[in-house]
Amino acid sequence: MAEPETLLQLGIEAAREGNREEARNLFSLLTRQEPDNVQAWLWLAGVAEGPEQRRAALERVIELDPNNEMAIKGLQAMGAPLPKRERERPTEAPPSPPPASEAQAKPAAPMTEEEQFAAELDSAFDDYDALPRATPPPRADTPPEDAGKLPPMPPRSSPTPPRSSPTPPRSSPARARDEDEEEEPARRGPSPLLWILLGVIALVLIVFLIIQLFFPPGGGPAPTPPTQVVEQPTTAPGAGGEAATPEGGAVPPVAEVTPQPSEATPETTPGVEPTVAPPTEQPTPEPAPVTPPEQAQPAPVAIGTILQADGWNYTYPNQLYALSLGPKVGNFTAEQGTFLHVLVFVANNTGTNQPLPRDFFVLKDAQGRVYQARPEVSSAAVRPGVNADVGHETPIPANGLTTSVYLVFDVAPGATDLMLFARNKPDQGFVVIGRVP
Repeated sequence: MAEPETLLQLGIEAAREGNREEARNLFSLLTRQEPDNVQAWLWLAGVAEGPEQRRAALERVIELDPNNEMAIKGLQAMGAPLPKRERERPTEAPPSPPPASEAQAKPAAPMTEEEQFAAELDSAFDDYDALPRATPPPRADTPPEDAGKLPPMPPRSSPTPPRSSPTPPRSSPARARDEDEEEEPARRGPSPLLWILLGVIALVLIVFLIIQLFFPPGGGPAPTPPTQVVEQPTTAPGAGGEAATPEGGAVPPVAEVTPQPSEATPETTPGVEPTVAPPTEQPTPEPAPVTPPEQAQPAPVAIGTILQADGWNYTYPNQLYALSLGPKVGNFTAEQGTFLHVLVFVANNTGTNQPLPRDFFVLKDAQGRVYQARPEVSSAAVRPGVNADVGHETPIPANGLTTSVYLVFDVAPGATDLMLFARNKPDQGFVVIGRVP
């Protein structure tokens, strides 16, 4: 999450630009993080939605700072009673106004009570701009509705976050961007594992070519072994009809030898191809049925736990990386009631450069309602390198490195215990937020 000073500065800028709803959301978030922040309560009173919210914020300021002049004047302007110790303070005589110049001779139009209080807040916090504070994200090239997005992500030093420290360290946006620039060259070149894989593929191709060149596959009928021929003597037969050798010895008759086919070689007939039994087809195993999201009951796992589904590693790294910023993002309006912005870490191990699938994640509340992600709204809200690495529609390299992805869900107000889980792994998930305002 953003630092308190960054949230305060973003809220002040939104209030001065006229984005009261955005400023109110930012100041409300800051007061929940720091309940004793007087400046946050005072600015929340300046952009309050109604008199009751303004009076409650001013009374909270007086509880924290009983002598706060801005809060006292605000309650007096509303006609609200002051605390007892404030009513007993002696009223100081207001200073005499300076003489009006000729340029100010014309009476100005009366200001409303809200305009007067906003003007006093602006003059009271003029000195705040001179104080040293963290540099907010650039706003010159982004529309006003982009203010208040999730803060920059920590540098990606390993393919997956370490289990020993599931929560990334909080750092300023400028320092996170510098670390990302230092780590960027490590992600551009091929990894050693990729070089090894290419070498193995090349070796297999070489062996295959050698086998094809020097050991071609044989075909046709098996060769017939030559017939053994024994030459007969040409001398005249002797007594008894037996052939005589030159020395007069008898030679037994020679029998013709016929080669027998080998058991390993099938008998073939010239011109007829041997019959080969067809291979036995193996039954294809059917995939296991996937539980529908409406019937899924995922067990909650610890924040930062790494899960796997469909060749993707994913985790929800920080319990503060989910935030409701109202019903509008750019030209999109929430149909359910409000947009919930969620930041997740993923690693693409599918072997294909591709965006995170549109229906990969599912969000389910304790009331049993299921919400789908809105990739087109994510593309309008993401600021690459500032509040996330990529949006939901941006392709992610299949290099196994951790990448932060900006997700947006259209949820109903009042939803509680929202669980984020993968559609094809419905048995485990992360509780991203306890209640949506």
